[in-house]
Amino acid sequence: MFGLGVLMLALATVHCIPNFTFDSDAAAGNLELDFTYDENAIDDYYPLDGFLSFDRANEWLTILINKYPSNITTKPLDRSHEGRSIRAVYINRQQEKKIIVVANLHAREWAATSSAIYIIHELIYHANKYPEAFQFQWIVVPIANPDGYEYTTTTDRLWRKNRNSPLGIDLNRNFGYKWEVEVNPDDKNPEGDTYRGPSAFSEQESKAIGNLLKEHAQTTMLYVDLHTFGETILYPWSFTDEAAPNAAWSRSVAEEGARGILLRSGKTYQVGAPAERSFKESGSSIDYCFSLNIKACIAVELTAGSYELQNSTIPLAGQEALAAVLAMAVYANAGNSPL
Repeated sequence: MFGLGVLMLALATVHCIPNFTFDSDAAAGNLELDFTYDENAIDDYYPLDGFLSFDRANEWLTILINKYPSNITTKPLDRSHEGRSIRAVYINRQQEKKIIVVANLHAREWAATSSAIYIIHELIYHANKYPEAFQFQWIVVPIANPDGYEYTTTTDRLWRKNRNSPLGIDLNRNFGYKWEVEVNPDDKNPEGDTYRGPSAFSEQESKAIGNLLKEHAQTTMLYVDLHTFGETILYPWSFTDEAAPNAAWSRSVAEEGARGILLRSGKTYQVGAPAERSFKESGSSIDYCFSLNIKACIAVELTAGSYELQNSTIPLAGQEALAAVLAMAVYANAGNSPL
């Protein structure tokens, strides 16, 4: 575990619930969570045996933080349109150099959330396996789109956007850099799956992540936006097929992430800018990150072929995410310069 010293943080009161069961098979198909616990049993609970609901994820985090306050702390960034907390988790907080990992800007991408939870779990329970991680402060936002995520567990498994109005807004088209660039007709269609919203940062969720990036821009070595699916690692620009400044260096960071995954799981992830690998998108988080001069801004599309995963494969996606993030952070911090 990380020795962080005693950190003073007001934590939410832990409400012990007698059972960790989330029964929404009709909506999800593969949620299998049944764990009776008290605070002392939290170390026996493995949160990657199934996908956690928003409430269950927050219960697990609150108990974990309450038990290990010198190792892990939390801070609410803002509240969603429906009033749910958008929560950042901080590990190794005494370190100045930061890694920021955000998951679930797109609601249906459950394996992004579970992979962020895997990263938290590993850095608390198995930190000695990752000595390179000690040099960084980790800021992880496991559920950046809590309303949309909850909606996918109760109503529509493939819902993508947030829940601001019945039609919602694509949070990864709502960031405040090149938001106005039109690359897809659906981006300005409220009924479109990629509707960008009425203005840049119109949404509390994207604004919360944008403020987090802006607050830590000077000390962040690496920002990673976790998505599914596609087994691809992407770097700016997203809004154009023109190369971003220092694109060759950004590509080398992404390639290091792909190398980390290859060594960990034997899988080959493709690397490229969004226009090169998939499609252009304006108002993306990695482009906004890059506009703040953060050293490395990367999106990782975990898993292949589907938003659905068998429960047994949930930890594998997390392993690939952590391998990529750590490899990229070490590379970006090792004297490699984007200049």
